[in-house]
Amino acid sequence: MAGTAVLSSPLAWRAPRAAGHDAGGFEAPPHVPGYRLLRPVGRGRRTQAWLAWDAARRTDVVLKLEAAPGAALQREAAAAARARGPRLVRVLGQGRDAHWTWLVLEHLPGGDLAQRLGAPLARAQALALLAQAAEALAGLHRIGLVHRDVKPANFLLRASGELVLADFGLAAECGEAGTELAQGALAGTPRYVAPEQLEGARATPAADVYSLGVLLHEMLCGRPPFPGETLMEVLAQHLLAEPARLPEELSDLQLLADRMLCKDPQGRLPDADAVLGLMGQRCWK
Repeated sequence: MAGTAVLSSPLAWRAPRAAGHDAGGFEAPPHVPGYRLLRPVGRGRRTQAWLAWDAARRTDVVLKLEAAPGAALQREAAAAARARGPRLVRVLGQGRDAHWTWLVLEHLPGGDLAQRLGAPLARAQALALLAQAAEALAGLHRIGLVHRDVKPANFLLRASGELVLADFGLAAECGEAGTELAQGALAGTPRYVAPEQLEGARATPAADVYSLGVLLHEMLCGRPPFPGETLMEVLAQHLLAEPARLPEELSDLQLLADRMLCKDPQGRLPDADAVLGLMGQRCWK
């Protein structure tokens, strides 16, 4: 789900919860015509997501809900309608009634990438997943969209193990000004947010590249590159601290990590295609 942090919130890093742990804090399942809601699978500031049985399609789907009029979900639906490709989650439909606005998304039973982390992945696996994640983001960047919430929980897995990018709730046009900071909130997830997002900069694909660099480090090392235990510590580290170096046995990948995690977006790889291009040039495996 899209992450927007309140700037005074505490934050402690910990390994991801095991698959199958239901999100807490949900009330009784809402009534949505044509769907039987089975269990909650995620929650954002304004939205909630449920695994549901689609009576018309006779299959499980994910139903993402927002209380009417559902302005945030309508914005997400508009972005999702533009963002189509094999590495992007498929939107099957949308609807609304007097109480709810909803999006119908394909259900991917493989879980999400967050459930695979908590310990270092094999080098080849981490690089293969990085390439798939970059391909997904490149599909957005080529049409002028910035995801703004790149994190493990937003990469879902097909049964084959292939990654699919989900949750366009914070997606913005390239160059669009953010308004969240003026409201005392942060667009994105603190552990993965780019430094310029903390300063209210306009959306650029380079911000997604930075977040993807945090994910690369986490896949290779088993934990993110900034170890702060509170929200403000982590945000300060994004702005000021150098990321933890990769282990010696992975030192040949340090150039890739450095080009993705550069504090200055002008010195960073500019978009996901550039990440793929550098990976192809170096032939890392």
